[in-house]
Amino acid sequence: MKSPSLRLGSLPPIRISGGTLATLLILTVVIHPVIALSAVVGPGGAIALSLGISLFMIVSVLVHELAHALTARLFGATVDHIALTLWGGHTQYRAERMGGLPSTVISLAGPLSNLGLAALCTGIASLVRAETGPSPAWLFWENSAWLNVALAVFNLLPGLPMDGGRALEALLGTVLRSRIIGTRITAWVGRAIAVAVVAWPLWNLSRSTSVSTGSMLTLVWALLIAGMLWHGASRALEAANLEHRIQNLDAARLASPVVLVAGALPLSRLPEVRDAGQEAAGASLDPSAVMVLEDGPPPRALQIDPLALRSVPPDQRRHVPVSAVAAPLGTVGELRAGMTGSQVVTAMLARPHPLYLVREADGTVIGVIRSAEVNAVLRGR
Repeated sequence: MKSPSLRLGSLPPIRISGGTLATLLILTVVIHPVIALSAVVGPGGAIALSLGISLFMIVSVLVHELAHALTARLFGATVDHIALTLWGGHTQYRAERMGGLPSTVISLAGPLSNLGLAALCTGIASLVRAETGPSPAWLFWENSAWLNVALAVFNLLPGLPMDGGRALEALLGTVLRSRIIGTRITAWVGRAIAVAVVAWPLWNLSRSTSVSTGSMLTLVWALLIAGMLWHGASRALEAANLEHRIQNLDAARLASPVVLVAGALPLSRLPEVRDAGQEAAGASLDPSAVMVLEDGPPPRALQIDPLALRSVPPDQRRHVPVSAVAAPLGTVGELRAGMTGSQVVTAMLARPHPLYLVREADGTVIGVIRSAEVNAVLRGR
């Protein structure tokens, strides 16, 4: 089931997940004890006011994400959508090239918008208090101000996946001239923050002589937040490791030696062809390195089946073609020997094939790459 999506003029699509309702209820439960302790409202009013503040916080999260989206557009990025989720929200945007400074500004735009909302709420709260004294309206704006400050401070924590971590990641990537190193550092900081988020309420519980409902609720909330932080940091680490493996791809280095033969070649000539290929490659060649390439489009490769080869009597091999003992491997693409890094991945994704011949600029085939082997490399195997 797809999340509902809103479109407001030129704003990007806003996707609201079912988790947003859970966030609203959790916030209401967390805020309610604070409101109930005030002498401003009764029990029913405390529930209504807590729900109203929670709704305003959802709006504050939306403002936060809109600040990211609009700032990203100012720097030429394409914003795909804004999503409101159980964990707050996120903004999905794409940019061909984004320097360290623009990335930092985009990351900080969200928390700064919450600080701006906090200042606005504080000003309104002061005006209301001056007019009416302590009242439900004053309590609403006062708590909304503090919660926006808390939202800004939390997002400014210098670890991934928080905005402060993304800003630090961009700065470190620029200073160290390696985005991957910047990501790894801030991801581990994010993991450390996740541990601290749980350690703090546990420490308070260990020092307390009694366990209250509020302290247990705080611990549960801390565990949820820590889980989100750890998961986000881990995903960032995985992405950095994947990018590192992509950067180290080299078509010529990945290519395995191969000998291409005509399907009509008699099996009796196979040993001399294999020996010639071994001498040219400077490496041992087994039967699987000898392939038949059938014309396309696209070309198809066949590989000698050792069992089928052994089943042909030696005295009959001069009459049996290689194609008779070859099994299909699939279609074949081509890669240039000079391709490295993302060029290899982009070329393979543009024209997916099980196999790719790697050719020099003069057309000479230097080897073959199997898609499965590249996938294994990218998975770190």
